[in-house]
Amino acid sequence: MLKEQVISQIDTLSIEELMLIYGYIELLKGRPQLPSGTNKAHLQVREALAGLKSGLSNDILASREERI
Repeated sequence: MLKEQVISQIDTLSIEELMLIYGYIELLKGRPQLPSGTNKAHLQVREALAGLKSGLSNDILASREERI
């Protein structure tokens, strides 16, 4: 059912839109890995925030309340 709906929608697309869809399909099929040496700052941030018990947003709010 879903496949037929997708195909019917694809039939209405322009060539430019089809090229975009094809690119998305290739990305989904390939699931490319991050190249080595990629910035992994997000992992450092996760590690730094792991010690927070109440979450970052709660800590920020508490800090603001202390200043008021």
